[in-house]
Amino acid sequence: MTPDRLLEIWRQLGEETPSATGMHRLRLDTESPVDIFACIVWSGRRPGLLIEGAGEYRPAGDRIPVCRGVRTLHEVTRAPTPRTILRVLLEDDRLLEIFAVLSADLVEAVIAETTVAAGVRRCLDRLCMWQILFDRIPAEGLSEERQRGLFGELAVMDSLLLKILGSSAAVRSWVGPDPANQDFVHRGTAIEVKTTLAKRHARVMISNEKQLDERPHDALVLAHFRMDESASLGETLTSLVARLRARLAADPVSAREFDDRLTLAGYLDIHAQVYDRNKWLLSSTRFYRVQGDFPRLTEHNLPSGVGDIKYSIIADDLARYEATAEQVAGLLEGVDV
Repeated sequence: MTPDRLLEIWRQLGEETPSATGMHRLRLDTESPVDIFACIVWSGRRPGLLIEGAGEYRPAGDRIPVCRGVRTLHEVTRAPTPRTILRVLLEDDRLLEIFAVLSADLVEAVIAETTVAAGVRRCLDRLCMWQILFDRIPAEGLSEERQRGLFGELAVMDSLLLKILGSSAAVRSWVGPDPANQDFVHRGTAIEVKTTLAKRHARVMISNEKQLDERPHDALVLAHFRMDESASLGETLTSLVARLRARLAADPVSAREFDDRLTLAGYLDIHAQVYDRNKWLLSSTRFYRVQGDFPRLTEHNLPSGVGDIKYSIIADDLARYEATAEQVAGLLEGVDV
């Protein structure tokens, strides 16, 4: 089930004559043990999903995930036998396309399960993930700055991690979307990725006092990409995503996990037209070993009472800490050279 197909089903249901039940619905999978329908609720013509199954299933603590602009209703009917009903309805029309992605994800998650209990639990688990995402993802897509940041992270995976670690370990090492203090962590080595537009004295922005603190790791590397906007030679974020998906296609588990982490990072395919407006060319790639007197502020050297800081460092002043790609590869492989 694709988001576009769900949008079409909702459109068709919305064009029908309102029914006495207050709802039109269409079953989406005839073989799943869970009854799952696309629906239109006539009060406001709200699109949604209706997920039903025999038995009584409740989320832990009876807590139902609440997503921005989405209404989720859970009930258990008693007659003639217990039956669990979960309704997921869109309330903010501006989020329709993102809601279609959420709904398609829920459908795929539910129909993959073999019992009603597992299907309902899986649906609630995915809603918990989307609860976080709806607060992160703007309806219009990622800002240009966040696009560049994600482009840099994916460039590290494309050019370095997949080659060294293989698909499974490379994808699992991408912890930034969770979020974590660094973008990649593999065994004892962490990599923080920063991008700047190409110019002299590029300022690398550091978000907090933990980002360049190597103490939780055996080694910490700062990867810095200078990027030029280039309509002729550059690459879009969507084309880089497509290349990585192609490289991961032979490993379905890693491919699925990669897509989940893309979503956690705020990337949705429905925004591809927005992202295709920007093309970037990596004009330089530099790696720096963060250790010793590397210029940074951490919890270790902050004055007492100071926290929640943001600061910048000048990339051109880091030459004596520079490491080669081969040295970074060695660190990831457990060899400190």
